Amino acid sequence: MTNMLKRGLATSTPLRAAIPRQVGRQVGRKIWATGISLACLLIASPAAPAQTVPTARQQVQHVFRRFTFGEPPETVTAVTTSGIAPWLAQQLTPANIDDTGTVLETLPTAKYSDYNIWERSVMQHMLLTNRQVQAKLEMHWLDHFSVSLNTVGDPALMQHYDATIRANALGNFQTLLAAVSKEAAMLRWLGNDGNVPPTPNENFGRELMQLYTTGEFTLNPDGSQKLNAHGGPILNYTENDVKAVAKAMTGYSLSYNSTNTNPQTAFSVLFTKTNHYHGSLILNGKTYTVPNDTTAIDYVCSILAHRPETAIYETKQMLQRFATETPSAQYVTDVAAVWKKTVDKPDQIAQVITAIINHPEFNTSYHAMLKQPVELLFGPLRMLSGKLQATANVAPAGSLQYELSSLGQQIFYPPSVFSFYPPGSLASIVNTRTMLTKSGITANISGATPGNTYVDTYIDIPTLRTRVGSINTQIITDYLLDALIDGGSPELHSTIAGFLGAKPSDNQIRGAIWLILNTPDYGVN
Repeated sequence: MTNMLKRGLATSTPLRAAIPRQVGRQVGRKIWATGISLACLLIASPAAPAQTVPTARQQVQHVFRRFTFGEPPETVTAVTTSGIAPWLAQQLTPANIDDTGTVLETLPTAKYSDYNIWERSVMQHMLLTNRQVQAKLEMHWLDHFSVSLNTVGDPALMQHYDATIRANALGNFQTLLAAVSKEAAMLRWLGNDGNVPPTPNENFGRELMQLYTTGEFTLNPDGSQKLNAHGGPILNYTENDVKAVAKAMTGYSLSYNSTNTNPQTAFSVLFTKTNHYHGSLILNGKTYTVPNDTTAIDYVCSILAHRPETAIYETKQMLQRFATETPSAQYVTDVAAVWKKTVDKPDQIAQVITAIINHPEFNTSYHAMLKQPVELLFGPLRMLSGKLQATANVAPAGSLQYELSSLGQQIFYPPSVFSFYPPGSLASIVNTRTMLTKSGITANISGATPGNTYVDTYIDIPTLRTRVGSINTQIITDYLLDALIDGGSPELHSTIAGFLGAKPSDNQIRGAIWLILNTPDYGVN
């Protein structure tokens, strides 16, 4: 199992084995009793149509879905009353939010045999932290500056890379760009480790422009592709530009201290002047002088971060991940203007997020995107009194890490340079295998109990009952549907209430949660 996780492979648990027996029996008995086919409920029922004017409460839930991994109905109520602005202002200053107790397992400081603990620590933090906007942007930048443990090799480098992204996730883009460019994991990932003139490795220099800053092709201010006189795309850089950037990035290397057995501190990034090209170079038609010290990468990153093409490219990518996969010309133009205006501000990214949420078009994409697996799994755990126990205490096949792997998404093992999917291509994540796998995995998290050695995550039903504050079927139904799908249709409400019966048991509540998690309504963001 460990080897499978290390390779990032996905093998789903058989559905019959994955659904806890008590939940399966309750689901089957109740669905049959109400004369509703489970297959019809989960497959044939259409998702609720997208609403262009959500209610005030739904607007809060919309923000939470896009910029957090989920918040319980009590938080939704509080923010609906106080307004989104105060909550967002607090989230955009994460240092003021308590972040203790968000990693359940202590990272090794000596030799270790648990290869996956490093990735688990990142997932535990994302799920448990109250700094949720930071966590969601952390995930975005991990996708954007995608690196894979398959190539990096050392999970401690990956964990350090994530920590650097987290620290800069809401700050200044240029600062973030320079920081990740000098990370050991990135140096190894794109071949900039030990890069020396006169024939430097061009891989990182190319990706720095193509994926991380300007994008390959020139965009109009509204995000549409700019075309030449022949109707073809216009490149943002030439092969000579790639060679110039590659030269400027020489001199950096990854080093290990053989006498240091602490995997967290055994590595360092070195800069060697004699291995670095310094002097003038021409980039995008302008002449620059590259410094001959550790600021060489910072210098190049500053040039690229200030290019107008970068503002448009980065803005569109953020909109496609957080707002809509098809942002209007006006949406891109307006938010790109904020990006350019704040390019040298320490809180540039935070100001861009504020502009995205406050834009009139943000709420028009209500329930108009799909959830990623990480959102599908983290959501119910955060919204319905979920608990997480240290994964080292459970069978690997029942861990949240394995469950995400089964759905094809692992934080340390992106399948491509675009990570889980290229922005604007969410539909590519939907296939029969992942949909069937999701059914079994949602049964795991809804049907597990405290101390269970099969899964590390579970919904704490006693705590959930306390939060609901009633044994009334209608109130329980309202709470579950409000938490998971912003209320749902009258037909779904009737189905869930009928399934729960007059006096819902804990197992019936687990079964109802499982049903809701497998409706088309829950799959939209």
